[in-house]
Amino acid sequence: MEKSLDNNGYIDFPFPASTNADGSVNPCGFDLTLETDRIDEISAGKHSENLRRLLEEVNLQEGVFMTLACDWQQRDDGVCGFIDVALRPALSSGSSEETQSLDQAFELYLSRQEKQHNMQSGTLVNYARAVLDWGWSPLHQRHMRYEKVTIRYYCQQADDAEWCFDHLRHFLVTWYPAYRGNP
Repeated sequence: MEKSLDNNGYIDFPFPASTNADGSVNPCGFDLTLETDRIDEISAGKHSENLRRLLEEVNLQEGVFMTLACDWQQRDDGVCGFIDVALRPALSSGSSEETQSLDQAFELYLSRQEKQHNMQSGTLVNYARAVLDWGWSPLHQRHMRYEKVTIRYYCQQADDAEWCFDHLRHFLVTWYPAYRGNP
């Protein structure tokens, strides 16, 4: 899960809808923590029960993170897309170190899951490395400048993407907030 600088076409959040060079539309990004009634406008959540649950639990309750944008696409050879997350502005310490080490914390979470479920070491971590790509980029929101994390996924089967969303949800909503307070 190497980090790379990639801004997915935006730095300022929220952002308006735009049309890409190929004619596809990049829908607007809005702050779901402030406009909770707009969750049904997120079309990617309609394709995946676990992605919808992730969006609800990360944004619609008090927490450490918020989502900024996401995508879900069915292709001939698999399911792919991305989820952009950031620390909530009130919790951002201004240090990029926490954001840039989020992928390492996710691997720690998965390795602890392996131990808890008596799995061979590396099973979940290696799978996650194969289907998830983590990157970071600058973010400007609520008059603050810090970073967002883009988690790209590519899975051969929709069920595999559901596994990713379920683990990412648990990590972002439950595990990491507890770890953050007591590493």
